[in-house]
Amino acid sequence: MNEPMKTENSSPYFSIVIPAYNEEEHIGSCLRSIFESNYDSTGYEVIVVDNGSQDRTREIALNHPQVRFFELPEGNVGAVRNYGAARARGDILVFIDADCLLDKDWLNRAEQLIKDKPNCAYGGGAKLPSNASWIETSWLLENNGKPTLPKHLIGACTMLLRNLFSEVMGFNELISSGEDTDLHNRLVPKNIPVIICHELDVTHLGNAKNISQFIKRQIWHSENYIRNITKSIKDPIFLITLAFISLSALTTIQFLISPNIILTATSFIIFLCTPAILSFKRLLRSGKKIRNPYELLSIYIIDFLYITGRSLGIFRELLLLLKYKYIKD
Repeated sequence: MNEPMKTENSSPYFSIVIPAYNEEEHIGSCLRSIFESNYDSTGYEVIVVDNGSQDRTREIALNHPQVRFFELPEGNVGAVRNYGAARARGDILVFIDADCLLDKDWLNRAEQLIKDKPNCAYGGGAKLPSNASWIETSWLLENNGKPTLPKHLIGACTMLLRNLFSEVMGFNELISSGEDTDLHNRLVPKNIPVIICHELDVTHLGNAKNISQFIKRQIWHSENYIRNITKSIKDPIFLITLAFISLSALTTIQFLISPNIILTATSFIIFLCTPAILSFKRLLRSGKKIRNPYELLSIYIIDFLYITGRSLGIFRELLLLLKYKYIKD
């Protein structure tokens, strides 16, 4: 067991901040994974901030006397994370989600990373649970048991010095999702290196398990596209989604207006190729070896559902904006 680094006033070295909303299914496992760590328990504190849960999240968290429990019923997840960070006593802020598990040596590896390069922000990837569904295995592509590392920080596992977090004013509290990517994009211009590595991988339990859950999650993730259109037009996924919507409309119009089967079929094939771009890109990044055609088809289907969900999210936001404008006028 490593002896934790301490500050002069003997405050914990790590402050682990966990936002939670209706997480009764997973938060107990999350907390146990932390408290079963090989790291000295005096070297970290665990802060849970409940975001107005209607289930047993509060009760389960309070069953662990080591937890510092707070409540912030209103606000986006960025505000919840910031609320916990503002009450942290440690030098190092660690943000994880309530549906994630740390392995026993996670904090030891985290400490070594900080010792080696303290003025950096760190993140990891999301590993599959042992009982992963086909939705999960097709979405979170793993290569020899290792997850594909994300390009940007993810809220499931982010770590940085408190002063670096303060320098960029913490998480964006105005957006309902994507606050982790937003943080990443504000760290880089400040010349704060961001290192994403397997040492900080976590096991993610709360993945979508079925098609309905998966699409709903993508609708939620895309609800800021229209609100932040100046940022969205720089996002390749947003542009691919727009292409998907445009090709879908073109194919439909072509089918309704022209009896030309060849033109309609051509438009439809091009439309179907859009998700394949994502599939190819993800396979290339992950290095995953495809074992059979069914595996490849599953990956394509997930990417088709992914863009479909994002498209529905854009339509939903446009309708809400039009409704708001109509009521306002």
